[in-house]
Amino acid sequence: MRHHYSHASAPVCSLDEGPLAGLRHRTVIDARSGAAALALWQEEHESGFLVPPHSHDCEEIISVLDGEIRATIGSESWRVGPGESILIPAGDLHGFEVTSSGPVRLLALFSSASPRIFRADGTESSPPWEGGASDHLVRPERRA
Repeated sequence: MRHHYSHASAPVCSLDEGPLAGLRHRTVIDARSGAAALALWQEEHESGFLVPPHSHDCEEIISVLDGEIRATIGSESWRVGPGESILIPAGDLHGFEVTSSGPVRLLALFSSASPRIFRADGTESSPPWEGGASDHLVRPERRA
């Protein structure tokens, strides 16, 4: 089992066109890299990007490295900036909007090596880095 992982060498899913343009995702560590109980994602979202309410089958910690988001868990919201994190319980609906004028860079740590994503209606969504449409995400021009 590997013990050392470079974020820069993790494959990047960079969406530059279409409804999810402005999303850059790296799965740094997960079940495929040998983890038994954790996953680490690194993401960058452009200003205005919206991640609507969704949930996971495990806990998640989102840590903001650069930029700012307005995070919502259930009915509570917070401004989360560099050096700040939020803890999201398993099954809780949560989402965020990038409120900084530039992109946000963040880390998402999951208490599962294979986190699953569920839309607000409870149906499962699959992310683009897994070959899915990730239709739980919405670009600013698609909001109405």
